[in-house]
Amino acid sequence: MIANFFYYFWILLNLLLFIFVLFESILLVISIISKKKEKIDKISLYPQVTIQLPLFNEKYVVERLIDSVCKINYPKGKMEIQILDDSSDETTNIIQKIIGKYLDLGFNIIHIRREERTGYKAGALDYGMKLSKSEFFAIFDADFIPNNQFLNCTLPFFNNSKIGVVQTRWTHINEKFSFITRAQAIMLNTHFSIEHLGRISSGAFINFNGTAGIWRKETIEDAGGWEPDTLTEDLDISFRAQVKGWKFKYLFDVESPAELPVTIDAYKTQQYRWSKGAAECVRKNMAMVWKSQVSIWAKMVGSMHLLNSSLYIIVFLLLLCGPLVFWLTMNNLLFSETIHTINYSNIFISLSIPMMFLVGHLMVSKQKAKDLLMFPVNYYFFVCITIAISFYMVVGVIEGYRGKKTAFIRTPKFNLEKEKSKEKKGYEFKKENNRIVFEFIILLYGLTILFLGFNYENLAIANFGLMISIGYILKIFFSKRIFRI
Repeated sequence: MIANFFYYFWILLNLLLFIFVLFESILLVISIISKKKEKIDKISLYPQVTIQLPLFNEKYVVERLIDSVCKINYPKGKMEIQILDDSSDETTNIIQKIIGKYLDLGFNIIHIRREERTGYKAGALDYGMKLSKSEFFAIFDADFIPNNQFLNCTLPFFNNSKIGVVQTRWTHINEKFSFITRAQAIMLNTHFSIEHLGRISSGAFINFNGTAGIWRKETIEDAGGWEPDTLTEDLDISFRAQVKGWKFKYLFDVESPAELPVTIDAYKTQQYRWSKGAAECVRKNMAMVWKSQVSIWAKMVGSMHLLNSSLYIIVFLLLLCGPLVFWLTMNNLLFSETIHTINYSNIFISLSIPMMFLVGHLMVSKQKAKDLLMFPVNYYFFVCITIAISFYMVVGVIEGYRGKKTAFIRTPKFNLEKEKSKEKKGYEFKKENNRIVFEFIILLYGLTILFLGFNYENLAIANFGLMISIGYILKIFFSKRIFRI
């Protein structure tokens, strides 16, 4: 009875994973077919633009950010820079020292401080927007280094009155820094190539990524404004705006460089926030999407988009159930022809997922031969790290579905490229999810699976156990360490 329960539960998990991978495979094909060089018209009119820089304790990168924004090629009289500073550390003093120089140079740069950090980033953006009369609002997080042609490349597309948002593609200034940053780059490059291109080219919803994009003020207001009731205010307002009929423009060829997290803890903090926020958006936006007048394809792809982070639940449960089903099968405790069908499905999944990440990564690569050669190693570490943080993502997703509210935890940035010799500290990480005992149990589970695989001479199971073990060894013993390999 128990054996059959695990077996049918395992089948259900594989079916759900198959559906997700099938949708992603369709987006892969669409993105390859639709990818083309975007023609950018020369800007003829210079509307009033506000560049918003939402900050909270960014002492290592704030100067770099302000310097790069002030290099943007645009008439000073038409560009307002809002530094939305909610910091509680020395970041505020650093800002005050920097802006004096740019005020003397004629820049319209404003240092905005709120009495309370109400609504976190969404609250800061809304607060700043109400202080400005600009028609357009560009947003950059602290870890970005805006291209000096950003406004000249994005504003011409607003000549189409239906366009409410223009999003540019993230690139990574420290992609080659370590195996942690290379692993993250694989995931983000796939998102910005296959997912963004596939969705927008097929008429489905995409999302503003929270930064490196520009909004029409009318669109923000029509969508209901920035709302702080989810941890992913960008995803939330994106769906609300598109349901209202606003169109998004994605510029694959316009790059916005940024810094990737350099520790596993920093990466986990970021992914936890994104995962929980997406689950909160499912609660808030799913019914709205299905009640809207968009196509059935847009509704299905939009649903898969919102449910993206819920994939962690499937992955984590498969992590627990898969080896048990294998053991039951090897000991003749399960007898079913369905296993062969599931095995075929697993072959499709096992081939499709790395192929999707490989193609997505190479679509943006500037060193395709080298990146192709290094992909197997980088992808392997990406899977190991993903497994290691999957438990925390599951906790975040469940909290999101339950409606449990938690603070907006910033992702630490260190600007290590500037001072490579110094290990920078001073930021705390999210501690409430530090379940060290459970981590050790999963590590022991991974080592058991590794032994099981060798015992039955099954390399696939042994490799599965090895990935769990590597991931949790890194998570338990090296999560705060800044690797440089």
